[in-house]
Amino acid sequence: MKDNGNPTSPVNQLTEKLSKYRELSDDELIKLVKAGEVEPYDELVRRHQIKIHDLCYKMVRNYDDARDLAQETFIKAFRKINTFHGRSKFSTWLYRIAMNNCLNFIKKQRPTEQLYEEIRIGKSDDPVQIFKNKRFREQLREAVAKLPEVQRAVFTLRTLEDLSYEEVSEILKKPVSTIKVNHHLAVKNLRNQMKAEQ
Repeated sequence: MKDNGNPTSPVNQLTEKLSKYRELSDDELIKLVKAGEVEPYDELVRRHQIKIHDLCYKMVRNYDDARDLAQETFIKAFRKINTFHGRSKFSTWLYRIAMNNCLNFIKKQRPTEQLYEEIRIGKSDDPVQIFKNKRFREQLREAVAKLPEVQRAVFTLRTLEDLSYEEVSEILKKPVSTIKVNHHLAVKNLRNQMKAEQ
């Protein structure tokens, strides 16, 4: 059955509602979810799902596991939405839940899979350089996989996700000084491992 432009049809009402949610801020959407509405949460998922999936993938290096962990993150966030008081950004709160999920998953998966496939390296058309970069990425993945869990989490969030020390501190619930020390140790350990393999 066609709507024929009928503004009161269920399809048109839903479309209007969804477009309305897209104009709202995260905080406004969260208020609606806390008041018992479900559709605004779909908009929150739409906004943040790519970032959360990317973070999970960088930690566990498996597409299906990352997808499951991202879904689990949004389910947990929905169940705990009333505990979110807005002291940090909603995205930071989601990162924290996702990172905890990933760390718990990694603890159960020994040995863990290699972590990083794409590292920020300049592009080149030179086949020799491409080979060297590929080998470097492989060595770095192997080295990162050997880092202690906290160092791995800090390195992922600070270096690969390009978050500030303060944001990493909020996500991992550790002081900024601890985050800086762990990042420093992670970089030092990675350098030592890479030198040892050359």
